[in-house]
Order: sequence, then C-alpha cells, then structure tokens
Amino acid sequence: MNTATGHDNINIGKKISDICGSIVRTTVKFFKNIPSRVQNYIRRKITEYKRKPKRDDVNKVYVLVGYATKEHIDAKHNAERNLIILNRGLLLIIFFLLLFISINAILPHIDTTQYQDMFGISSVEEVTRNDPFSVPTAPSSTAAVQPTQNVILEPTPST
Repeated sequence: MNTATGHDNINIGKKISDICGSIVRTTVKFFKNIPSRVQNYIRRKITEYKRKPKRDDVNKVYVLVGYATKEHIDAKHNAERNLIILNRGLLLIIFFLLLFISINAILPHIDTTQYQDMFGISSVEEVTRNDPFSVPTAPSSTAAVQPTQNVILEPTPST
C-alpha cells in the first residue's frame, strides 16, 4: 500500500463514486420509466380486451390463430368434452363402488332385531297395513278404511 502518495485512497474513492453514480442513474431511470410502463400496461390490457371474442355463455371461446381450422378447433372441443364426460362417469362409478363396498362391510355388523324392537316394526307390511292414505285395491269396495284405535294407559298406583 502506497500511503505516502495516497494513490490507493483515490482509487477506492473513485470506485465508490462510480458505484454510487451507477446506483443513482439506474434509480432515476427506473422512476422516469414508471409512467410509461404503467401507460404501456394499460394500453396492452385495453388491446387484449378489444381483441377477445365476445363470450355469451360459460363455454370456452376458441380463436382461430395461425393455420388452425374450424375442424381442428371442433375436434379439440369434442375431445375436451368427451374427457369431461369420461371423468364424471368414472367418478360416479368409483363413488357407487365405494358406497356398495362400505354398505356390504357394515351390514353384517348391524343387529337389525335391536332396531326392530326399538321402533316396534318387524316388517314393511306391518307399517303399511293401516295406512289412511292408501287407495283401496278392490274397486267395488267403497267402505272406508278403519283407523287404528289409540289405547290410553292409565298409571296404576304402585304399592
């Protein structure tokens, strides 16, 4: 290091001033370009909006670009629609298979006699036997269906 002439200090000072000058120039250039960048962004968005085809429904709108033909676009649309239908069908099949498997796995472990005793129903015929809304099956029978009688139990005094 040559301290007598101070030559190294001048080189370091020049390097620092060059770096600071570069930083200042790029910062000024950045702030000067902000309005034009915003303006270009807005112009680009307006142009994109004007070029978009009108969309009346939810379906995708295809724009013919380059060498694409209407047949090519229609084939692409049909393939996309077929894939959507296939995906939905497969999901439904998987759902029903899982439902079937889970019901078959659970049913053997359920004691239905417990529920029959709890609700007092042993069969569907027993539930629908005295249905007041049922239509008589014999057309010649005009007699009204007799409703079931309610039995009121009175509490007995306990001894």
